[in-house]
Amino acid sequence: MPDLTTTYGRPALHLPIVPSEILKRFFVDEAADTRFASNARLLQAIWREDMGMEAGRHQGRDGRSRILGSRLSPADAAKGRNFLTPDIARIVYREVAYREIGALIDEQRLWANLLSSQPLTFNLFARCRANPDYASDLFSILFPDFISRVTDIAFEHSPGRGDPAFLGDGTAFDLFVSGMSPDGAPAFVAIEVKYAEAMHQPLRGARQRYRELASAQGLHVDPEAGALVSEALSQLTAEHLLAGLIRNQMGSTTHGLFVVLAPRQNREAWNAILLYKAQVRDDAPVAFLAIDLDAVITAIGQVEQDDLASRLRARYTDFTPVHALIDGWEPFAE
Repeated sequence: MPDLTTTYGRPALHLPIVPSEILKRFFVDEAADTRFASNARLLQAIWREDMGMEAGRHQGRDGRSRILGSRLSPADAAKGRNFLTPDIARIVYREVAYREIGALIDEQRLWANLLSSQPLTFNLFARCRANPDYASDLFSILFPDFISRVTDIAFEHSPGRGDPAFLGDGTAFDLFVSGMSPDGAPAFVAIEVKYAEAMHQPLRGARQRYRELASAQGLHVDPEAGALVSEALSQLTAEHLLAGLIRNQMGSTTHGLFVVLAPRQNREAWNAILLYKAQVRDDAPVAFLAIDLDAVITAIGQVEQDDLASRLRARYTDFTPVHALIDGWEPFAE
C-alpha cells in the first residue's frame, strides 16, 4: 500500500491523530471514529466551511440533537450541495427517483452526510450515466484488460434482491458497469466504494448460503476458510459471490471483475482488502481488484474537460488542510 501525501515539502508518512480541540472546533469530535475516519470527517467539515455551507445536526440514540460538522444543513442538502456540480446533482435526483425496486438508498445520508461513500460514488461516476462515450473512455483507462466499451451503468444494483437463485439477501453493488471487453466478449465490472468505513460489519444471516456458493464457484483458495464469513470480509465475500453468479448467468465467455475502491490512507479498509485478496484464486472466473481512490480521480482528470478531478481531490483525498491545522498551532499564544 503506497504511503500517503506530501505537505509543506516534507513527506507525511501517515495521517495525524488530530488533537481534540481541533475536532471540537469543527464539531467533528466523534469517539468511535478510526484514525482515518477522524481525519476524513474533519476534511469534510473544512470543505463544507470553505464552500460557505452551514453544519447540520445529528440526533443521537438518546434523542438529543447536536451540531455535526460533517453533516449539511437541511437547506443545503435540499439544494443538492453534497454533490460537486449541478449536473451531477441533477443525475442523482433522477437516479434516486428511478432506483431499482428494493434498492437501499438512505436519502438522508445521500443528500446530507458528507462522509458517506454513496455521495462519493455519484460524484465519481454520475457523469458516466449521462455519457456512454465518457464512460467508455474512463473505464478503458481504469480496467483496460476487462472493458473497452460501456453499454450500461447502474447504481446500487442487484440482479435479484431476496432471490434464492442469487444470494437470497439484499447484497448489491454500489456501481455495476456493463459492456464489451477488448476481445469483443461481454464484460462487466462490479464495484464496491469505500471512503471512511473500516470494513467491520455485523455478520450476515446467509453465511451458510455463502459457504455453499463458495464451494461451487471456484473463486477462493479455500472456500471453507472462516475468514470469508468474518465481520471484516463477509461483505466482500458476498459481493464477489454475487458477481460470480452474474457471470454464470451471462455465460462462460463473459469477462467479470469485482473491484473495491478505497482511499489509500484508510489503512483499516486496506488491511481487510489485502486479507481478502489473499483468499482469492489467481485463476478465479471473476477476478478481484483493489484500486486506490486517487487513481480513479487521476483517470477522471484524463477524460474530463472541467476541474472535476481537482474538486474530487480537494474534497476527498488531499489532507493538506488537516496538516495545516496541526502545523498552525501557536504555543505560548495569549
